[in-house]
Amino acid sequence: MTRAFVFLLLLASLDVYAQSAERIESEYKLGVPKQEASALWTYLQSEAFLNRLRTEFGVEAEVAVERFTDVYFDDDDLNLYHHQAGLRFRSRYVDGELTKQLVQLKTPLLEDGVARTETKFDIKNSRDKNDVYARHHLMKYIKKRDRRDLNYQLAKFNSSAARMHPEVKLSQIRARIYIADSLASLATITLDEVKNLTFPFQKFTELELELNEIRYTHSSVDEKMRMEGFNEQLKNVLLERFPSLYQDQTPKYNKMKQKINASWLSGAYTYRMWIVFFIIVGTASFLFFFRQ
Repeated sequence: MTRAFVFLLLLASLDVYAQSAERIESEYKLGVPKQEASALWTYLQSEAFLNRLRTEFGVEAEVAVERFTDVYFDDDDLNLYHHQAGLRFRSRYVDGELTKQLVQLKTPLLEDGVARTETKFDIKNSRDKNDVYARHHLMKYIKKRDRRDLNYQLAKFNSSAARMHPEVKLSQIRARIYIADSLASLATITLDEVKNLTFPFQKFTELELELNEIRYTHSSVDEKMRMEGFNEQLKNVLLERFPSLYQDQTPKYNKMKQKINASWLSGAYTYRMWIVFFIIVGTASFLFFFRQ
């Protein structure tokens, strides 16, 4: 099965299910030790694993590598961080070319500890000079007709779009296996190498086993259970092969924010101008009194 065919299946599912902007995202997030990342990706794209998907699960798979840049927003009180919600402006690149940009809002985990809701907003294609929010970090991307919906969603976290500012900027190298069954796109296996784009450039790697969110959202209860069963089996196969993997459903924003908060280098970089100022003042004061 060619990659083009897999994408056609995905597009077909989009045509059928695109009525709703809010979707249910069901995925397992597995932490990957640094020393295991290379071996894991080698295995995922190996013919042995791809053939196992065909024979045991009756699905086809294609391999792709993409790059993402994500700017995560929050307010001064870090309300989204404390609720484990995520609001990001995402840019997607394939073969070095920008292919898509959008804004995504992800809510905290649902009761099952795996699924969460996601709302996507297409960005504005042009700038309106008469728009009072034309220069706002976030609102400049949001179409006027979508702003009420976004504010309604953010109100659940005691915030609003106007209060948002960039908090964390990440780069991701995303190695992905697209999986499709006889009906449509079914799931993806994604190995994400995540990097903070601000000094000191913290990194982590995680593996996501995600069901196709559009299909999952609009499926019957029985179909949802079947899809969840597939993902559970897939997780068990990978944990059996790589027992050092561990389930960690912490969102990327929270995970990187925790690394930043724990780093004195990040703190020093944040207050670098004040540090330089005090060094200059201190040095000048020392020289002044030394010469007296």
